[in-house]
Amino acid sequence: MKHVLLTLLLIAVLACAGCSAPSGTATLDPVSQPPESEFVLNESVHPGDDFYAYVNDPWIAEHPIPADKQYYTTLTAMHDDVDDDLHTLFEEAAAAPPGSVDRNTTLLGTFYRSGMDTDAIDREGLSGISDLLAAIDAIDSRADLTATTVVLLEQGFLPVYFYGAGTNPENSSEMIPYLYQGGLGLPQRDYYLRNDSESVELQDAYREHIARVLVLAGESSEQAAAGAEAVYAMEKALAAAHLSSEEGRDPQKITNIHTLAELEERYPAVGWETLAAIPGSGPVEEVHVYQPGYVEELDSLLVTAPLEDWKVYLRYRLIDQASPYLGAPFEEEHFAFYETTLYGVPEMKPRWQRVVAAESELLGDLVGREYVARYVDPRTRDMVSEMVVAIRETFDERITDLTWMSEPTKAAAHEKLAAMGEKIAYPDQWTDYSGLNLSDSYVENVRAAKAHSFIHGPEGLEKVGGPVDPGTWFMPPQTVNAFYDPTRNEMVFPAAVLQPPLFDPDADPAFNYAALGWIVGHEMTHGFDDQGRQYDKDGNLKDWWTEEDAANFNDRTALLVAEYNAFEALPALYVNGNLTLGENIADLGGLTMAYHAWKKAENVSADSAADRRFFLAAPRLWRANDRGDSLRNLVLTDPHSPEKFRVNGALFNIPEFYEAFPEIQPGDALYREVEERPVIW
Repeated sequence: MKHVLLTLLLIAVLACAGCSAPSGTATLDPVSQPPESEFVLNESVHPGDDFYAYVNDPWIAEHPIPADKQYYTTLTAMHDDVDDDLHTLFEEAAAAPPGSVDRNTTLLGTFYRSGMDTDAIDREGLSGISDLLAAIDAIDSRADLTATTVVLLEQGFLPVYFYGAGTNPENSSEMIPYLYQGGLGLPQRDYYLRNDSESVELQDAYREHIARVLVLAGESSEQAAAGAEAVYAMEKALAAAHLSSEEGRDPQKITNIHTLAELEERYPAVGWETLAAIPGSGPVEEVHVYQPGYVEELDSLLVTAPLEDWKVYLRYRLIDQASPYLGAPFEEEHFAFYETTLYGVPEMKPRWQRVVAAESELLGDLVGREYVARYVDPRTRDMVSEMVVAIRETFDERITDLTWMSEPTKAAAHEKLAAMGEKIAYPDQWTDYSGLNLSDSYVENVRAAKAHSFIHGPEGLEKVGGPVDPGTWFMPPQTVNAFYDPTRNEMVFPAAVLQPPLFDPDADPAFNYAALGWIVGHEMTHGFDDQGRQYDKDGNLKDWWTEEDAANFNDRTALLVAEYNAFEALPALYVNGNLTLGENIADLGGLTMAYHAWKKAENVSADSAADRRFFLAAPRLWRANDRGDSLRNLVLTDPHSPEKFRVNGALFNIPEFYEAFPEIQPGDALYREVEERPVIW
C-alpha cells in the first residue's frame, strides 16, 4: 500500500500511449515524404498554440469514453487487453477438472468461480463478514475498540489507517512497520473542508450514501440517517488532521520514526502493543509514522468519541469496503456513489471484468506467474534493459555537463544514478501461496487473500525486523504501470506496461524511445526530483547537496511551478504547480533523456525530419479522453498533471523541440522564451 500511495506512476501518471498508425510499420524517406504523413493530425490547430491537440485530437475524436469508464486512454486500452488475457486464464482454470492442474491453477479457478457465482453471492448477503460485524457489535470498552480495529486490519479491512512493512527511510537496509493515515471515504481531506456549492453538494450526497448502506445492512431510515451524521463527523475530524496534499509530498514531514515505547506513551489508545503482537509479524522495535498529527487526532477520538459512534463508523467502513464483493444491492450502491456520483460513470464494468480486476489485485504473483508464462515476449527483458542502459548513460553525461551544479554534488549524483536499480518485466522469485486456502464464498476468498498478503505479501508483516530483500516486487507483472521507490533507489517496469503501443520489439526505435523511453527517463528522473533528490544512493533520507546547489535547483523548479499554475484544466480550475512539481520535473527530464538517448543509441544524425517524428510520436503516450468529474478530481487530488499539460508543459521546455518545429515562434500561445525554460537535468 505504501508504495502505491507514494510512488505510483501511471494510472493517472501514464495517461497514455498510442499510435494512429501501427508502431514500426512506417518508414522515413525525408526527401520524398514529410514525417507528418505518418500521423493523423489536427491541422486546424497551430502546433505552437496546442501541440497536444495538434497530435492527439483525431485520436480523441475516434475514441469516446465507454459508459463503464471514468476516462479512456491508450493505457486504458492496454489494461483492457490484459484483462482479456487474464479472463482467458481464469476461465480455463475454473473449467479444469479437479486434480488435472496444479494447486496454483486450482486457486485461480476457485477464486474466479466464486466471484462469478452471483446467485450464491446474493444468497450469502452479509454472512461472509458476520463474524466481524459481531465483533463490532460486541465492543463494550475502549480496549475492545482498539482490539477490534486491529482485527479488521488483519482481515484486510482498513477502517482508520494502513499498516504494513516498509523500508526504514533512515536506515534503508532494514524493514520496519509503517502506519499511514486513512479513515476517509471521500478521495482526500479537502473534500471535507471545502465549502463551495459543488463540494457541499457532494458532501450531502456522501452522507446519503452512508445512510443507504446502513439501511441495506438492516437499520431503519431514522437510525441510518443519524448513523450517517456520526460517520461523516468522525471522518471530517480525521480529515482535518491529515496534511495537505502538498505537505504530504515533503519527505521531511512524513518521515517520523518512533520507538514502540514512545508511541505507547504519546498515543496509547491506538494500541501499539496489540499491533506489534499480530500473529506472523516480525519483531517490532520502531514504527514509521507518516503523519503524527493524524495519529494524535485518532488517539484523541479513540478516547473521547462515544463508543456508539465508533461502532456505527466501523460497521459502515467494513460494509462499504466489502461492498464490491457482496450481493448486488451493496455492489450497486457502492458503484452509484464511487463511480457515478464522484466521476460521472453511468455503467458498471461487466461482471467478469470486475472479478478479473479483484483477482489480479488480490492474488498478484499467483496471477502474474501464469500471465508471464503465456503472454510475455521473451525478448522484452533484454531489449528494455538495453534502453535503460542507454538512458542512464545519457543522464550521466548530462549531470557532467550541468553548469548550475558544483562538482561535489555532481559526484554524489553520479553515484546515486550508478546505484539506481531496475526491475524489468517480472520477478525471479514469486510469492509463496502455499498457506492460502480458498472456498466457494467470494467475500471469504477476498478476506483470505487479503489476510495472506497482510502477513506474507510484499509489504507483509513477516518482513518486519529483517533485512530489506532487494528481490521484492511491489507491483505484479500484469500491472499496466511503473514506479520509482526512493527508499530503495530503484525503478520498476512490470511486463504489462512493456507492450505495444508503448514498446514493441519489432517497432521503430524512435517510437519505442518516444513512449517507453519517456517512461524510463521519467522514473529515472524521479530519483532527482524535489522529493527523490532528498534520498541518497542507498535510499536513506540524507542531504547530499551543497546549499548553493539546492538553491539553484529550487530556483529552476520554481519556473515549472509558475508554468503549470497557469494551465487551466477546467473553467477556473488550474493545475496545482506545487502538488504536481515532482511529476512535472520527471516528465521534462524523462523526455529529455529519452530524446538524447535515442539519438545516440540509434546513431541518428542531425536530421530535423527524424526529430519531428520523435516529437510527433511522444504526445501519443498521453492520449486521453476524460469525463469532467474525473478530470476535476485529478486536478484536485493527483500529483500528476492532466495529460494535455504533461505534453504541452514538457515539450515547450526542450530546445531541440523548437529546432525540429521552426514554425513555432514567439507570439504562439505556448512559445516559451529561453529564459523561461528551466534546465534542471
